[in-house]
Amino acid sequence: MSTRTYQFGKHRPTGLVGKRDLGEQIVLGSGAATGVLLGYVFSGVTAIAATCLVVPVLLALVVVYAPYRPKGTSQRRTLYRWWRISRYRRQALRRTGGVWVSPAIEAGVRRDGTPPDSALAEPEGIVGMTWVPVTVRGHKAIVVLQPRAHCVTAALEIASPGLGGKEVAEQVVALERWGDLLNAFGNVEEHPVKRVQVMARQMKSDPYAHQRFIAQRDESAATAGAPQWLRDSYDVLANAVSTSAEEHRYYITIHARFTSDLAAEGIARGGGDEGIAAAMASYLEELWSRAEDADLSVIAPLDEGRLAAVIRNSYDPDHAIWDTDLPRAHAFPRNVDVRHGAYMASRAAGSVDPWFHATAAIVGWPTTPVGPDFLSPLLIGMPDVIRTISITQNLEPNERAVERMLAEDTNNQAEMLRDRQRGKNVDPRDQIAAQATGSRGMALASSGAAGSAVVGYITISARSAEELERTKKTTRARAGSSHLKIEWLDIEHARAFATTLPFAGGIK
Repeated sequence: MSTRTYQFGKHRPTGLVGKRDLGEQIVLGSGAATGVLLGYVFSGVTAIAATCLVVPVLLALVVVYAPYRPKGTSQRRTLYRWWRISRYRRQALRRTGGVWVSPAIEAGVRRDGTPPDSALAEPEGIVGMTWVPVTVRGHKAIVVLQPRAHCVTAALEIASPGLGGKEVAEQVVALERWGDLLNAFGNVEEHPVKRVQVMARQMKSDPYAHQRFIAQRDESAATAGAPQWLRDSYDVLANAVSTSAEEHRYYITIHARFTSDLAAEGIARGGGDEGIAAAMASYLEELWSRAEDADLSVIAPLDEGRLAAVIRNSYDPDHAIWDTDLPRAHAFPRNVDVRHGAYMASRAAGSVDPWFHATAAIVGWPTTPVGPDFLSPLLIGMPDVIRTISITQNLEPNERAVERMLAEDTNNQAEMLRDRQRGKNVDPRDQIAAQATGSRGMALASSGAAGSAVVGYITISARSAEELERTKKTTRARAGSSHLKIEWLDIEHARAFATTLPFAGGIK
């Protein structure tokens, strides 16, 4: 049986000036227009006119094309690329001095045990949120409203070994069923859910915890009178139990934008935040049904305790992810430090040792054919690394996906034709990517399936800055084994960190 392979096309932004986005085109155009205008104004003096004509153009070229690396960072980007990142960093430093402190401890609780509004604050990188409780299939769940981001999210926890734990044939079937799930949301124009996030959280666990429990049991007075045969049978059973040094958790998050259709449905269900949450609860129940159709075993929706535990464990891996009694006010750690460019540090109350986190974006997907388990080196190939891998897909109807593919394919062909006319050798990787784009378009046109734009992020955590640097190298190597190109998001780690929380962010 031949192994099925998959290919990702290489996205090439269309533009008037090569591979530049709209903002860069505006900078280049403005520089040229300013130069021409100043040259015309000072046309009476040749030297001044020539200087005024050349200088704005040169400045625009430097801003758009000249890369550099600020102190404390690892990536080389242009001035244009750094500008927005640096502006966000300056705003963060101005707001908190670079160290956000949770108000939850000082705010205390009300008489009924609920936290006051002053305790419900989010750290840098997280937009304002409102948590609304709902019920889905008899289970408590939380719908998160984010007014500043104009969206609503809700999540399910999935019990699954992931693709890495399946045979190749099972992996292919699982991906086809997952495609059916995405198609059900993306191909319905009026459906408000147009974004789905899959999140894999890997944490270290203690493989010797069971043995220590056995030792404590043998020393306990409660087992002093147990017969020897019972002790021996338990020891045999304990030796047969396989323990792992890594624990995996999987989550699926759906994301809906605030639209007139969603607002109307919310009004029909009672209005206000509760009406919007009730509408989102119905979509979460639909996701649950479709996940079961895709052979994904759902543990439960994320309620307040589960969601708070996931968030807290992401910032503070010392906090047990199964501790679901954590109130929302303590979902975030005591301190979040964003002053350093190469990482973000977080520290829990009562702890003197911070955790260090860094987030990378997947900026290059495989341009050669890969198997369905191409992410295995990242998912199961780093047993000593605490990490979260988030893949978010923005869905669109089939007609729009085919149109986008045609635009990309036209741009690919034009770029290769331009290279040939200049006498340049066409990069074989570009040819493969162009073929992948064309084959993807044929598959979309023939199947009628929904299209999707995909982004990925990887967050790693370590106990020291030195360990984090070593882990970065390991992660980059494993990403290379997965045929991925990653880029560490220097200076903006706090904002990037939120892309690996169950809020389906990080994509336009």
